[in-house]
Order: sequence, then C-alpha cells, then structure tokens
Amino acid sequence: MPMNAKTAALAITASLCIAGFAYSSGHEAGRVSQLKDTVSAYNRRMGIDDKANSLGRVDLCLELGGLLDECERIDR
Repeated sequence: MPMNAKTAALAITASLCIAGFAYSSGHEAGRVSQLKDTVSAYNRRMGIDDKANSLGRVDLCLELGGLLDECERIDR
C-alpha cells in the first residue's frame, strides 16, 4: 500500500517528536548526573575546610607537610 503525503508527513512528525523527547531525556539525565557530581565535590570540599578549620596552627602545618620543629615555631 503506497504512502500518501499526509501519512508521510505524520510519520515524519512522529519521528521528530520521538527523537526530540529522547534527546531531551538524555540531556536532562546528563545534567542531573553533572549536578550530583558537583554537589558531591562541594560537600567533600566543605568537609576538608571544616577539618582544616578545626586544626590548630601546628596541626595544620603538620598536615601540610611541615616538620614538627618548624611547625612548633609558628605557634610561638
């Protein structure tokens, strides 16, 4: 059975709608994944900041790789 112009136009329109929906869904899923990663990185950063803020000057110096005698001089 040959396709007439109306049927062909309907098939093309339906295909474009399905393709648009699939693209939109994939784009949204990618954006959500990116936002999850961003929030996770931010939370890790805040945890590091909280830990650094709770350390004393000597402890922070040691965490950053300073030697004990050098770090103790900072506190004086």
